[in-house]
Amino acid sequence: MSLLSSITGASCPRVATVLLVSMLSVISDAVLRSRDYRALPDSRSFTDIMKFLGAFTLVFLQLFALFYFIALLPGPLRAIALLFSVFLVIVQLSYWQTLSQFMTGTDLYLSVTVSGAHRIEAILSFFKPQVLVYALPYLLILSLLLFVPPVSDAGMTIALSILLLLYLFVSNYVLFRFVPERSFHLNPLTSFLRAIAQCAFESRQRYQGIRDSLPAFQVSQRPLDSVIYVIDESVRGSNLSLNGYPRATTPFLQSLETEGRLINLGICVAASSFTHISNAYLLSGHNEFPDTDFRTRKNPTIFDYAKTMGYETIYIDINRVYLASLKKAAGDGPVRSLDSWMNENSFEEQQIDLEVTKDSGVARVLSAILNKGGGYFIVVNKKGLHFQYCNNYPDDTASTIWTPVMKTLESIDPGPTGREKLVNSYDNGIRYQVDEFFRVFVSETTNQNYVILYTSDHGQTLAEHGQRYTHMKADPEIVDVPDFLVSSEQYARQGLLDDIEPGIRVSHLNNFATLLDLMEVPLALRVRSYEKSIFALTTGDNSDRCYMSGSLHGSGDYTLHSIPTPPGDGWGHSLPVGAVPGSSNEH
Repeated sequence: MSLLSSITGASCPRVATVLLVSMLSVISDAVLRSRDYRALPDSRSFTDIMKFLGAFTLVFLQLFALFYFIALLPGPLRAIALLFSVFLVIVQLSYWQTLSQFMTGTDLYLSVTVSGAHRIEAILSFFKPQVLVYALPYLLILSLLLFVPPVSDAGMTIALSILLLLYLFVSNYVLFRFVPERSFHLNPLTSFLRAIAQCAFESRQRYQGIRDSLPAFQVSQRPLDSVIYVIDESVRGSNLSLNGYPRATTPFLQSLETEGRLINLGICVAASSFTHISNAYLLSGHNEFPDTDFRTRKNPTIFDYAKTMGYETIYIDINRVYLASLKKAAGDGPVRSLDSWMNENSFEEQQIDLEVTKDSGVARVLSAILNKGGGYFIVVNKKGLHFQYCNNYPDDTASTIWTPVMKTLESIDPGPTGREKLVNSYDNGIRYQVDEFFRVFVSETTNQNYVILYTSDHGQTLAEHGQRYTHMKADPEIVDVPDFLVSSEQYARQGLLDDIEPGIRVSHLNNFATLLDLMEVPLALRVRSYEKSIFALTTGDNSDRCYMSGSLHGSGDYTLHSIPTPPGDGWGHSLPVGAVPGSSNEH
């Protein structure tokens, strides 16, 4: 208390107190994340170190400006601001404990655009009770601002507040322009402010115009076949027994392969470790990383091509991810050429029961649509397997094949016992959400002139290297996804599928042109230069399959990676805890 009394009794008590709080906050951050700070000099050149020191100074002054602004607030508002600051510290430290970083602009963008269910799942995945212990020092430090005397001059308060807020805006713009977000994180509060600024500045640069048009083209009649594009959620390709996984997670799919109705393309490389980025590439056909020219928003979508070729277009959106945030700008905007957009609400309005886990219900809806006739092009964003996995299959003995399993609200434990429960829960989910989906669809569909192209937006880590996160990082396991074709018994173009060259290496980027070929889109109608379709790939193609992580448009936390040929050790493989390595499921 003597130290506090000497500070509050100083000639400039407000400045002295705020400076003390700023310094203690930085020291606490350095102590808490000492490993991150120690790694900085070892991984940077002299120029990078000087740039870091400059950014450090800029952000320290941000911290001072933020705390000074809080100190200018009247008592009740100051208390509310401090409580909110502690809440943000808890959020940021939860991110740091799970992902070894604070929230980025990309994370913030996802948090405001995905469905509420995904937000809840993320909170359950990231939050750990012990984070409250880490947040306690910040609570004690920030409480010192309660003792700062109020400002009596209202005009001076307003003027200082404007100057402080202006500095926070300008300094974050400088960081946005010159310091990549992935390379610098100091203090949970200033990092959160930077994430907000990063998201806002990127949004201002985002393309808001209409998509490119397709050339005029007339079809004589509606197609007789139907083409379905299923984009699953969080399905790791190497956890499918179809791809050599030692557990029977996909027995029905394997039976289709035996019958010649499934063409397996092996382990595909996803475009990204983020759902919205993978979907942006899958639905626009863009093939360059990053999307600096906003081609994912300018290219015609796959719906535009399907509509031009005479198909009735339907989008079934159970996951509420990429396109859901663009729906309001329909017409000639980001989403067009749709005859029907179906989500959970539209199913409820039509009194269609999607069941607890939704995907089996979607399979029945698909069957009902196709059984009316042909000529449909349908894109499905399935519910899939977002963590927590135990919520994605019924809690009964028939569906809980591998035990023990995780329970709802249980955090990821990368130890042997915890990982066993994690993998068991995930494998049960694969069996139900993937294999059962196809069993229901195939068994209930009487129209026998269709083809399905199936993939997933990204995979999962499954804690094989101690990760407590499931995706949203650049780990190669996260871009390990399935890719295969399922055709009906009387599919009119089965010969095209049978001619696929064995042993090809497939990327998400190959799927768009594959769909164009399935719909017989002429080359003259294709307005962009897309990657090769699966039907044109040879074993010499895709020696390096690239993927990205972070910001879609190349700023902020953007990074680029690739899966080489041959891939690194362990890529394309997944094993249950205790299983003996040796099975080969690499493609």
